[in-house]
Amino acid sequence: MNNRIDVINEYQNDLVEWRRDFHMHPETGFTEVRTSRRIVEILNNFKGVEVLSGFCKTAVIATLVGKEDGPIIGLRADIDALPLVDQKDVEYRSKNPGKCHACGHDMHTTTALGVLRYYSEHIEELNGTLKVIFQPAEEGPAPGGAKLVVETGKVDDVDAFIGFHTNPDHEVGTLLLRRNEMLASADNFTIIIKGTGGHGAYPHQTKDSLSTAVEVYSKLQFMLTREVDPVKATALSVCSINGGTPKGTNVIPHSTSMSGTFRTFDNDIRLGIIDRIKEILESVCTLNNCTYEMDIATVSIPLYNDDDLVDIFEEVGNEIIGKDKTSYMKFPEMGYDDFAYYGLKAKAAYLYLGTTKKEDIGKFTFHQPLFDIDETCMPIAVNLLTNIIDEVIEKGVK
Repeated sequence: MNNRIDVINEYQNDLVEWRRDFHMHPETGFTEVRTSRRIVEILNNFKGVEVLSGFCKTAVIATLVGKEDGPIIGLRADIDALPLVDQKDVEYRSKNPGKCHACGHDMHTTTALGVLRYYSEHIEELNGTLKVIFQPAEEGPAPGGAKLVVETGKVDDVDAFIGFHTNPDHEVGTLLLRRNEMLASADNFTIIIKGTGGHGAYPHQTKDSLSTAVEVYSKLQFMLTREVDPVKATALSVCSINGGTPKGTNVIPHSTSMSGTFRTFDNDIRLGIIDRIKEILESVCTLNNCTYEMDIATVSIPLYNDDDLVDIFEEVGNEIIGKDKTSYMKFPEMGYDDFAYYGLKAKAAYLYLGTTKKEDIGKFTFHQPLFDIDETCMPIAVNLLTNIIDEVIEKGVK
């Protein structure tokens, strides 16, 4: 196993420049036009890299064939940003109002470019094929980018997929792993309950959509606590209820909307929740003489890691950064990542990279307006990922 950090450290200025450029020009799911164009511009400077773009709206796949035949390794880098205001006081603050790289996808994109640069300059060290998927819309909208990329068939030849993500809750230079189940599925729902509005003094003349929505909300929470096995982690959150006008005091609204999300690691539970939401809506709305419309959008299925790949992640982490900086999550998390869809095609595993200065831990986390990274994490990430790719190729993919 090669330790190539000295070579990769020489990339730092370029990595910082690329990352800050992406950070200043964030684009949300399926609108990453400038981001994709910039990725292609950078890739065109790398010898031997074949670039495929113009599919799934803004996806890019970069393929580099090594000196010898071997497995095809897929490395996923998500490229989209969030609809969120950047509140950092830094020179690379977002220039796109209401959009911000507050989850680290700019770092993912930059790190993947660093991996490709290293192998393109040291092609003799690549004993297989590397296929980097610069994927749009990991944050949505549904169905997200991963599902669409997989459905194109353009990654059908990949033997193993590697996914990685910043983790602002852990110190820069650390590696966080998880065997088997790691992240939950994600389904988002929107509901509109329709009734007949009217005067607040004459409620008997209405079909009250607002009180019906409150009853639906209560029954959804009851379902979760009384119908789902409590030892099986599941979360359902109604995140908005909107009916009437702000500070309205005398008009019962004719319609009320509600939206939210539910997460689980068990697909049978997931499908059961979908059925029960429909049954609850049907019964409660019928009882209250209202009607409803509902849409459920699946953003991701549960993410399960291949244990053989995780073993390799651990082995490389122990050697490259040390056993004291390589650790395992005690429990899976209810967050999601649509990287899970790649696991339907081949062996796949996902890892977290610590990206925050020790003194900054706790000041921000995922999806917050002050989110940032310690940019020294990028050469560390490139070094880890190239060594992981080497090991996966050397050990073979069964």
